[in-house]
Amino acid sequence: MTIHDTRGMDTAADAILRIEDVTKTYGPVRALRGVSLEIRRGTIHGLLGENGAGKSTLVGIISGQNTPSSGRILMDGRPLDHVDVKAMEEAGVFLVTQEPMIIDNMTAAENLMLGIWPTQGGFVDWRKLRADAARMLAGSGIDGAALAGRLDAVARRKLNILRAMFSGGRVIILDEPTAALTVADRRVLFDFMRRLKAEGVTFIFISHYNDEILEICDAVSVLRDGNLAGGSENVAALSSEQLTELVLGRGLELFQRSRRDHAGKTPAVRLRAVVGTNLSIDALDIAPGEILGFTGLPGAGAKELARAIFGLHPAGGTIWLGGREGPLPANPRAAFDAGIAYLSDDRRKDGAVGQMSIGDNIALSSLPSRSRAGFIDRKAEASVVARYFGAMGVKAPSPDYAVDTLSGGNQQKVCLGRVLATNPRLLIVDEPTRGIDVGVKQDVLRIIDELSDTGVSVIIVSTDTDELVRAADRVCVFDHGSIKETLTGEDISVERLRASVQA
Repeated sequence: MTIHDTRGMDTAADAILRIEDVTKTYGPVRALRGVSLEIRRGTIHGLLGENGAGKSTLVGIISGQNTPSSGRILMDGRPLDHVDVKAMEEAGVFLVTQEPMIIDNMTAAENLMLGIWPTQGGFVDWRKLRADAARMLAGSGIDGAALAGRLDAVARRKLNILRAMFSGGRVIILDEPTAALTVADRRVLFDFMRRLKAEGVTFIFISHYNDEILEICDAVSVLRDGNLAGGSENVAALSSEQLTELVLGRGLELFQRSRRDHAGKTPAVRLRAVVGTNLSIDALDIAPGEILGFTGLPGAGAKELARAIFGLHPAGGTIWLGGREGPLPANPRAAFDAGIAYLSDDRRKDGAVGQMSIGDNIALSSLPSRSRAGFIDRKAEASVVARYFGAMGVKAPSPDYAVDTLSGGNQQKVCLGRVLATNPRLLIVDEPTRGIDVGVKQDVLRIIDELSDTGVSVIIVSTDTDELVRAADRVCVFDHGSIKETLTGEDISVERLRASVQA
């Protein structure tokens, strides 16, 4: 395999940002090891790597949130004497985080100008603010007078990018900006980025998805184990397989479930007359050991039904599970008691407790089953922790380490171990591989696949069509709160799913 390695290339004359021999250590741990790379002006430069490869550390240094242990950063060929957030923003480097930093009850114009509202005589000059915002928002499709909380996911990301530009941003770092976006949304965002690139804006684009890197990026750099593993100044010359091999240091066999036909089997789960906000489902049956995919546009009903089953979305209706029929769970505790487990799509907010140990996180949801008269059976807890720490393949010296020391992919494994420790009859996983690298993604899908072999029914809520093709036996496509189409067998393809979702 031939990879165009950029480490020895001379692009200095074209570089807006240069990182030279940057190392970062945390005690005995070396998170970055002499990384050097150059970002050419007016390009979209991809940054790839497994969870824990050093991407977040490097981005933290480039954006001024972290100070390098050694090495230096240059803008326009001039070294920066001091590196912090203020210095980097004054130099023109801005970080746009995965979750848009938006104040919902302010207008788009007010959000765009945050921190730099024009004043006159000690008061906000609203006329100038609106005029400046209108100029910056021209062609973006965003109404400056609209409340930011009512903007869709693409508009919110656009607003953050434009705010960075208006504040003087010349190099804008986008940290997984396509999270939670549909295929159509992603296309709109990429067209917007291409327009800004043509106007001279430089982007550093972070993604775990090869197809995104190949579609939008001009160049790419890959980190592995804190080192610059290589990259290319011509992404068009690379294949997805080459990128994967460079990220992992080896080839990768992608997971593919041996799809089962569950037609005619006695259901393990029956849902009837489920009605709630943005939700109306007459009937849905799930077989034992079946992996059922839910997909659709945001608000179409896929996520709403999954959360209703777990008692997180208000809805009426009945569920038959484990030989018992009754109303949908009123809350998560009732859902756990009924044998239902749910893995949220937001592991930072709803999944892991960062300051707690890996072991405590794994044991958390199943704690009531080991409590007697207010006391915890520590021997039983240690057994559960050891089992799922090993089964999940968490990369850590021991379960005693804090969860927030782990990479995103390993945090996701801990969260999955936590819900599996409740021994569910029905497992619901919401975007289970979002924000994790391609290698860990295969691990997570295999764990879910093996669980289904024990007879557990699984619902995967996902906007990743490739993931559903590889993992699901059957896929329900949602629209306006109802299931508009159910795909099985050979009909479960990327092309058919995308066409059905967008129709």
